[in-house]
Amino acid sequence: MQQITDLAAYYSLTPSQYGKTVFHCSECGREHRIPINIVQSGQNLISSLPEIIDLLLPNQTYNIGIIYDRHIEAKINALFFSPFDQLAISYTRFPLGEHGLLLEASTEIGDEAADGMPANIDFLIGVGSGVICDLTKWIATKCHLPFLLMGTAASMNAYTSITGTMTKDKVKSTHWLETAQGVLMDATLLASAPHTMTCAGIGDLLARQVANADWKLSNLIRGTYFCPVPFEMMSRFQDAYLPAIPKIRAGDLDAMQKLSDAILVSGYSMTILDGETSPSSGSEHILSHFFDFQHEVFGKPKNLHGEQVGIGTIIMSTAFEILSETDPATIDVDEIQRRRLSLSDIQAETDRIFRGYSKVFDQVVSKKRIPDEDFPSYISHIIQSWESLWKGLQPYLMPAEKIKDAMTVSGGFTKLSEIQRTPEDALQALLYGSWYRSRYTILDLFWELGLFPEFAPVILERSGVLG
Repeated sequence: MQQITDLAAYYSLTPSQYGKTVFHCSECGREHRIPINIVQSGQNLISSLPEIIDLLLPNQTYNIGIIYDRHIEAKINALFFSPFDQLAISYTRFPLGEHGLLLEASTEIGDEAADGMPANIDFLIGVGSGVICDLTKWIATKCHLPFLLMGTAASMNAYTSITGTMTKDKVKSTHWLETAQGVLMDATLLASAPHTMTCAGIGDLLARQVANADWKLSNLIRGTYFCPVPFEMMSRFQDAYLPAIPKIRAGDLDAMQKLSDAILVSGYSMTILDGETSPSSGSEHILSHFFDFQHEVFGKPKNLHGEQVGIGTIIMSTAFEILSETDPATIDVDEIQRRRLSLSDIQAETDRIFRGYSKVFDQVVSKKRIPDEDFPSYISHIIQSWESLWKGLQPYLMPAEKIKDAMTVSGGFTKLSEIQRTPEDALQALLYGSWYRSRYTILDLFWELGLFPEFAPVILERSGVLG
């Protein structure tokens, strides 16, 4: 592992150079490790796989298992297996899912694949995007196998993350999993993906602007850990891909590589925190996870993760703007205390709406809740610190209009109707999302300040997502 102590030197690294590094952080005092051996972003990378595998498994014979989504098998055959077969590497295919059905990153599918993995397989390659990425991590962790990820779409940022988001019993949760030995992002493959997937990736990256503000908010209000390095290490990569969005939309390979570089570094921003996802996942991801929950429980349509996150980012950046304009002198602590929902009130509400899933909400609410006897002083401190609070958040925020413009230029979704959600669905996500996920965000603060439920429709209206 390369040891780095200079902050400027760390920020200057390329995505490939970040692999196998340890940064001794002068900002937070922790060590930030990236254990991935080989990371490459470029073109025609499939031809380099023999050399890469030899580097990862030196002086070994190996039996490779290749994991991919059966639903897009024809495309994987043309784009990956056709050139891969010319390399004369023996392998076994492990397609997951079914033709005609969207694959889900569920623990059931992952466990079944892991249980059926032959004993002679000693290395895995996951060829796909978000779902295959998470499933490959899950299977490799269960089977104690090294693995490599070959991204086929710039649709999300988890390739270089050491976590995976898995669904179990219709509820999504984040798991700390084994790290990939290598990650390859081939611009040729990425450019061939449906453009909706590329737009989803841009939406996932823009979440940084809300996620880090939420993370800093938690630090300032709840005293949780925070480090500015994950945000700052992404800055120059964001500055590179945002102006290139028109060329990305046109399929330009150099522009696509700028996007893939940003996606790789965005994943690193979580890995350097031992899998803590706060630099890339805040209240905007809570909305997306809640939309997924609505799909699982109420049969609402399913969307790409980044499509939902992009709209969630527009909504929640608007929420930050609205709250920043609130005059703290208008906040009446006694009135907030009087109106505050009790735990039994919340439990009755979640049981009424979510029935068999209410325990998930109740556990989260109980964990985050400030005791009644401490609540008045807690709110008073927030009010007294209002100016310094927003001064601390400002470096991490981007105007909602600028985020919406980037999504519009990319061709991505900016309206709830485009992800097949109604205003009522979005209101439910805003109001109950903070009761569903344990991370402290601005959604919690709206409740604590007595501004929910009244402010939720105001946020949606001003965000412009209702059209």
